[in-house]
Amino acid sequence: PFGLHHTFVLLELDGGVRDLCMEKFSNPLEVMLLAGDRKERIAHASHFRATGEPRAVSEQRPVVQHHRVELGPRLGFPPVSVADLLRWIKGPLAMNWRPLNQLTSNCQHFAIDLQAYLKNPLVGAEFQIRRGREGLLSAMRENGWALASAPLEVRQDRQMVEAAVRQNGLALQFADEILQRDPDLVMAAIRQDGFAMRYAAQDLRQNRDFVLAAVRTSGFALRYAAERYQKQRDIVMAAVHTHPAAFEFAGEELRHDREVVLRVVQLDGRVLGSAAEAMKKDPEIVRAAVGQHGCALQFVPEKFRKTRDVVLAAVLQNGLALQFAGEELRADRDIVLTAVRRHGFALEFASEELRRDREVVLAAVAKHGCALQFAASDLKRDREVVLAAVRSDGYALDFASQELRNDGEVVRARGFW
Repeated sequence: PFGLHHTFVLLELDGGVRDLCMEKFSNPLEVMLLAGDRKERIAHASHFRATGEPRAVSEQRPVVQHHRVELGPRLGFPPVSVADLLRWIKGPLAMNWRPLNQLTSNCQHFAIDLQAYLKNPLVGAEFQIRRGREGLLSAMRENGWALASAPLEVRQDRQMVEAAVRQNGLALQFADEILQRDPDLVMAAIRQDGFAMRYAAQDLRQNRDFVLAAVRTSGFALRYAAERYQKQRDIVMAAVHTHPAAFEFAGEELRHDREVVLRVVQLDGRVLGSAAEAMKKDPEIVRAAVGQHGCALQFVPEKFRKTRDVVLAAVLQNGLALQFAGEELRADRDIVLTAVRRHGFALEFASEELRRDREVVLAAVAKHGCALQFAASDLKRDREVVLAAVRSDGYALDFASQELRNDGEVVRARGFW
């Protein structure tokens, strides 16, 4: 399901001799060149990022390999070289790169953009011209960025522009100014990407009816609405009901409004980060926020991070919220057990003493085998603990003691190689 899994892309190079692994894991683009046996390349990319950090892979979070898609001249697509790909990365991709946001700019958005580029890389104007009008229209439908390099008459053509913005709303920036004043066309762009509101004509961004319709289509359109509308409760609430994260763009007065903030954090607790500081000190708002999303704990004052029932509610919702708890509560056995049962990697944030606690570590590795890396060294030598870890995730063996890495039963429990 979109938004519920992490995506990385493997591009086969030189007829399958090498792979290029690309992904948006955090804000920078991560790229890794892989060589050697293909199975080993896939296995490495499936368990390690370009940074060398292990992926959180387990039975609960397996790596699913989707079917291979062939591209290139044999199937009617233009050839793409690594140099072409680098030009795309340094050009259109860099120009419109946004910081990682799980709702608006995540790994899957990047994978979709990459796929669209590979299907229509726009390696030259001649390629487009040879395709004629239908070819151009097809190019726009496949990759809205095609509009960026299209001649003026194409950018003035409503059908062409509409095809482009339906595929990529931000392509509206390349449309002729007359078409940027077309409410239906602009709404089509906003429907695909709310931030396309940035390229709507000023009179549309000043039009209340249009703005209200826009934020009901995509809450992120609020970002580029006229400032006075960012202060109006009905427009802001319409935006956050569509995308709670749009509260970031609400006017200062509304971010101080207790009723509004309480309603918004009940939709997505992480929105507490955009509320006024006074709202982050309100016990009812804090409890509502961490109950909806545990990691909202990062936005609250220190006194709440030391409050047991608040932290317990947070880790019950998301075990990784333990990282934001006060030091004393990260040493609270019940809280830590609750956290690691929700997410094994929460063990990283437990006190040193609890990372030596056998029951706590067993609970963590049963959830995510590679949480073994955060256990005390003596437990990495514990046969039962290591067996539980590798049965959950075979790659957990990498974090076991040298002796157990050579243990026949443990190696067989790994399930491969």
